[in-house]
Amino acid sequence: MPTIDPARVEALGPAERVLQTLVTWTDHLVHHRPGFVVPDRSSPTGTRWAPVTTREHKGERVVEQLVRRGRKNDRVRLGTLRADNAIVERGRVVGHYRPAGIYPEVGAWMFRQVAEVFDLDNALVAHWASWAFEQDHRDLKVVLAAFLLVQDRTGQPVRGDDGAVIFFDDDYRDVGEAMCLIRRKDKKDLHPKLLLRVGELLSLKDVASLCRQRGWGRGRGPVLGRWPRVVEKWLLHRERNPRLLEGLVKAGFRTSVIELARRVGYKPETPAFFDVLRWRQTQAKDGRRTLAIGAEVRAAESWEGLSEGEICERIVETRPDYKRIVGLLPRQIGLTRAIVAAAMDAGSLSDTDLLILTPTLEELGLLEVPLIRDRWREATEAATNQRAANVAARVRRKETAEVLQQASDAAVRKALEEVVADLRVYVMVDKSGSMEGAIERAKVYLSRFLQGFPLDRLHVSIFNTTGTEVVIRHPSAAGVEHAFKGHAAGGGTVYGAGVRALQHHRPKEGEDVLFLFVGDQADGRGSFVEPVVDSGLNPVAFGMLEVVGSWGTRGKAVEETASRLGIPCFRIDEDMFGDAYAVTRVLRDLIASTPVGAAVGKASKRAHLVETMLRTPLLEKPAWAGR
Repeated sequence: MPTIDPARVEALGPAERVLQTLVTWTDHLVHHRPGFVVPDRSSPTGTRWAPVTTREHKGERVVEQLVRRGRKNDRVRLGTLRADNAIVERGRVVGHYRPAGIYPEVGAWMFRQVAEVFDLDNALVAHWASWAFEQDHRDLKVVLAAFLLVQDRTGQPVRGDDGAVIFFDDDYRDVGEAMCLIRRKDKKDLHPKLLLRVGELLSLKDVASLCRQRGWGRGRGPVLGRWPRVVEKWLLHRERNPRLLEGLVKAGFRTSVIELARRVGYKPETPAFFDVLRWRQTQAKDGRRTLAIGAEVRAAESWEGLSEGEICERIVETRPDYKRIVGLLPRQIGLTRAIVAAAMDAGSLSDTDLLILTPTLEELGLLEVPLIRDRWREATEAATNQRAANVAARVRRKETAEVLQQASDAAVRKALEEVVADLRVYVMVDKSGSMEGAIERAKVYLSRFLQGFPLDRLHVSIFNTTGTEVVIRHPSAAGVEHAFKGHAAGGGTVYGAGVRALQHHRPKEGEDVLFLFVGDQADGRGSFVEPVVDSGLNPVAFGMLEVVGSWGTRGKAVEETASRLGIPCFRIDEDMFGDAYAVTRVLRDLIASTPVGAAVGKASKRAHLVETMLRTPLLEKPAWAGR
C-alpha cells in the first residue's frame, strides 16, 4: 500500500476519505492461512503480511516464508518461533507470527477510516454501507456493519424546550442490523462466518479502545453494541424456519452457527435446534441448562464405506454443493472423473467452482466431454474477477489457458463498461533507467486492466526523455503485451514527454479526461504542470500506479502536479495485482471516483461514485426482525 501523507489526509472531506479507503486498501481483513507481519511505514496499517508455514526441527518450531515462483511455493527460512509469537533469527526479531484468522492491524485501520468519515458526515456512512451491501467486497461489508452496530446514532428522542419529545433521531444501527439480517438470492448477504467476523472485529483490542474513546462503551471488554441482539434475532428466525437451519448445515456452516449461539448465549425454544445442528448438550456447572441435556442427536452424514458408484448416486439424489462433496468424500476414493461428472449433472458446481477446478477438469479429461466443456465455457464467460487469469497459470493446454485469459479480459471489460461512459483515458508509462527491473512488471499489470477500456477512447504512451505513442490493437492481454514489445528501461525521466506524445488526441464534447501514470514518480524537474496545461486536455483527475524499480527510487512528481492543478490523484497499489478479486473492484471504484466535470449542460452517462452511494436508499430490516 502507498504512503499516505497525514497533512493531505487531514484536508480530505468525507467523500474523498471514502474514495481513499476504496482505492488504496488492497489487503485482506482475514487470511485463511498462517502468516507473519513486519513493520512497514509505506503501508497505512504500519505492517505488511506474508504467508508462512512451520515445521519442527531439533525441538524448535521453524518458520518459513512461502515465496511464489512459477507454479510452486519456495520455502525461505525466517527463524524460530518464540512463545510470544515473535520470529527470531540469530538473536534478532524478524517479524511476528500470525495464525490463520482476522488481521488486527487491517481491521483497526478500516474501522478507523470509517470512523473518520462518520465524524464528518454521519449519513454518508449509512448510505455507504447500504451501497456496499450490494457489492462483492465482503471485508468492507463486515467493517461497515460492525461500525454501524456500535455508533451512537440510535434513534434517541429529540426534545423541545419544554422537555416534550418532538421527534426521534435517525437510527443508523438499524442499517447495521439490516446488513446482518437480510437474505439475498445472489449470496451477497452476510453468511454465518461473516456474521461471526463482525463480532470478532468488534472484539479486537484496538477497535474496542477506539469505541470507548468515543463514549460508545464502558469497561475494558469489547464494545459489541447491537451485535449480540442481532445474532439472537438471526438464530431465532432460523430456528423457527427449520429449512433455513438445515440449509446452513448442508452448506457447511454448522460449526459457525454453533459458535454464534455460544458467543451470545442463545437459548433455543425447543430441543430441535440442537438436533438439527447435531449439537450434544451437557449440563453447565451451575445447572442452568434445561434443554436436551444428554439427549442423543442425529449422526453426521457420512460417505465412508460407499463405493464410487454409490457416491455418484448420492450426489445426484441430494445435490450437495461442492464444499459439502469435498467434506464427505472418503480419502481413499478422492475426487474422481465419475464423481466430478456426477457433481456437474447435479448442478453442484457453481461458476466459481468450475473456474477453480479447471486444472482438475483438464487432468481428468472432462474438458473433452462436450456437455461439460460447454458448461465450463459458460462459467468462464460469467467471470466477474480475474481469478481466471490466475488459474490459467496452472493449466497445461494452451487452448485452456487462452479461454481463461479471455474470461479474465472480459471480466475487466464488464466491470468497467458502465463507469467509463463519457470518459477518455490517457495512460503514460515510464520506461526510464530508474524503471530497470520494473518495466516487465508494469507491462504485466497493464495487461491486466487496459483491455477494460474501449480502444477508441484509450491512448497510451511510453516515455523517458521523449515520448512515443503505443497503439493497442486488440482489447486483450495479448494485445497489450504485443504493443509494448521491444521496449526496455533506459534514459532519463520527463513525465511531460509522455503527455506531449498524446496531446493530439482531443476529447469529444462532453467527455471527461483521466490521466493514468505508471512509474516511480522520479522526475528531476519536479512537477510537470506546464505540459499538462499546454496539452489542452484538461484532465479531471490523475491515477498513479507506482512501480518501483531496482534502483528503489521514489518521487512525487505526479502527486505534486495534481496538487498544483487542483485535481485529485488516486493511488493504485502494486499489491492489488496479486488479488484476483481486487483488480476489477479497485479499477471500477477508481474510474467511478473520477470527477464528472466536462459534461456541462449535457446529461452525462457517468455518475460520481459518492453520488451513487448517496442515492442508494438506506437498508431496512426485514419485517420479521421487529424492533
